[in-house]
Amino acid sequence: MSRKLTFLVLAISFLLAAYVVAGAALNRQQHPDEPFEQMNVYQEVMEYIRRDYVTKPNLNAVTDGALHGLLASLDADSSYLSPAEYQAFLQDEKTPHPGSVGLVVTKRMGYAAIVDVTPGSPAARAHLMRGDFLESVDHHSTTDLSLVAIRSLLTGQPGTSVQATAVVVHHVQPRTLTLQRAKLAEPALGIHLYPGHIGYIAVPDLRQGRAEQVRKALEVLKHRGAQRFILDLRNCGSGRYRQGEALANLFLRAGAITTLQGQTVAKKVVAAQAGQFVTAAPMAVLINAGTFGPAEITAAALRDNHRAPLIGDQTSGEGSVQQLIPVGDGSAVYLSVADYYTPNGKRIQGRGVKPSIEQVRYAGAMPQADIPFEGMQNTGPDLQLQKALSVVRDETKTAHACPLPQPAGGQYVDASYDTRQGA
Repeated sequence: MSRKLTFLVLAISFLLAAYVVAGAALNRQQHPDEPFEQMNVYQEVMEYIRRDYVTKPNLNAVTDGALHGLLASLDADSSYLSPAEYQAFLQDEKTPHPGSVGLVVTKRMGYAAIVDVTPGSPAARAHLMRGDFLESVDHHSTTDLSLVAIRSLLTGQPGTSVQATAVVVHHVQPRTLTLQRAKLAEPALGIHLYPGHIGYIAVPDLRQGRAEQVRKALEVLKHRGAQRFILDLRNCGSGRYRQGEALANLFLRAGAITTLQGQTVAKKVVAAQAGQFVTAAPMAVLINAGTFGPAEITAAALRDNHRAPLIGDQTSGEGSVQQLIPVGDGSAVYLSVADYYTPNGKRIQGRGVKPSIEQVRYAGAMPQADIPFEGMQNTGPDLQLQKALSVVRDETKTAHACPLPQPAGGQYVDASYDTRQGA
């Protein structure tokens, strides 16, 4: 079968899978005693493809494409893993690759979308940036790959290479790149003391141990005279949810941090512990579309507990937990089983966290597009940071006037789920 015909069959399979999911959901509402009647439609269409398609189709490929589409129609993180992909996933879990190109990706519009780029990484040196798309990785279209498979291809042994075709913000034509995987150094916290006794901490990711590093940075800045703080979570694109919870707890003596809940996952309220609390000083938090996953937990907790205003752009919208479920033929389903919710009960997955104060980063930039235009040598001042500095200078009285939130009930749980972004 030609590549074009194969693509057509897979596209039909994807649409069919989405139809089956939607039809099954509607049918369950209208006919609760016949939950899988729509599966007959799938079988009927498969028979037409087998019998009447222009050439004899590879039904294994058609079914494989339908299963990929079925899981992809649920959310960006749910994936079908073929037997080969499943074995590769298990090997990656057993022996993680030390090399990476430095990209955090998710799925949007079927393709791999870049959420964050590690500074100094091979991807950064290739001038890739948040907002770009990977059209293909190692000659495989990212529309045909699960998110798990894409992330696996971007890691490997240091010194090895991966080829990618990228659709980038500033170019009409896609760019074909060869990225050499490398062992990336852990990015350091950004720490600064601004005039007015304002301590500034930029958190590049939320890998294991990062919350403890922020705790120490707070103590250092307090010793240097800081009386107010800015927590910069812009482009904080990877890490562990447990670290996002722990980071919020540094600034919350009590109150709910987040809630985890799913159809088969019992509701778990993550509440702040007084023993982990560090400071009640006035503060503001910077966020943007590169604030992803665990950092969104932190931002929402501080906003909803009236602890700090969020300044910048709406966040990415990643906040779910996946479970790996093997199925009979050696394949597996990587299925989202629970979502994280803000203290105010809003789901983060697919929605993101809205700022308290919307502010673009550079003059003339569009909201959620704080990337310099091509050819711009000087983007001007960081307007988001300037706004945060202004807010915390004026917030001493209002911040202390906010009553400390009461415990939300429920026990503190160690929801140490990894976003699987390589952290």
